[in-house]
Amino acid sequence: MVYLLIQGAPALLSLGFYGTGATGIAAELFNTFYILILTEVILFPISLGAAIYLIEYAQRGPLVTIIHFAAETLAGVPSIVLGLFGFAAFAVYGGFGISRLAGALTLLCLNFPQALRLFEAALESVPGDLREGSLALGASKWHAIRTVVLPSALPGLITGLILTAGKITGEAAALLFTMGLFNPVNVFTLNPLIASDTLTTRLYFLKGPGAGSSGLSFSQESILAAGIAAVLIVILLIINISARSIGRLIERRLTAA
Repeated sequence: MVYLLIQGAPALLSLGFYGTGATGIAAELFNTFYILILTEVILFPISLGAAIYLIEYAQRGPLVTIIHFAAETLAGVPSIVLGLFGFAAFAVYGGFGISRLAGALTLLCLNFPQALRLFEAALESVPGDLREGSLALGASKWHAIRTVVLPSALPGLITGLILTAGKITGEAAALLFTMGLFNPVNVFTLNPLIASDTLTTRLYFLKGPGAGSSGLSFSQESILAAGIAAVLIVILLIINISARSIGRLIERRLTAA
């Protein structure tokens, strides 16, 4: 990690690295955060809803076992296989084409098992006495969940959301089939139905099929690739540190309240 940061230092210290030119990553940086936010917006309610059902409503039995088994099986599927699935399901048959939305839906499938486990753990960490006390006061099941369980589980939910953000940010294989490798002329748009690349797919292109054909010299390609890798490392470090810090901060505030 330190080696990559050192190798990427020349790029990180270059103003052109943050622009839109051939050696810039502005478009890829924008797309990386765009696809991260889009995926999380879709992933959070679906994963939280599933976790609430499994923990708060579903009776322990064959159905819950099957759902957990299916989620664990999905977690073991290689991301490149899910990329092919996303291409067929969302890009072709879904009618979204090679686009950001197809990429986000594919990342949803890839990250759902992890998000479900993290959200279930957060809900299970809430003491049963809080639920029972709320119900004893006449609150409905949903009211108890909304006003007691979810606020108490908030630190774990936020931590889980941020941890999945790290996996989404570092994903490349699933996006190669669903988002493409190139940016349109106007990449700084919120249109979810356009093809675009991210930091990870740009890195793959530079060190894979695009090596020697990007219009840059070998040394420029190497410096740019090292710079992109360094940026990804910094982003992932920030995400992981934020997950712990924000979770603890919210927990302290809830405890103080």
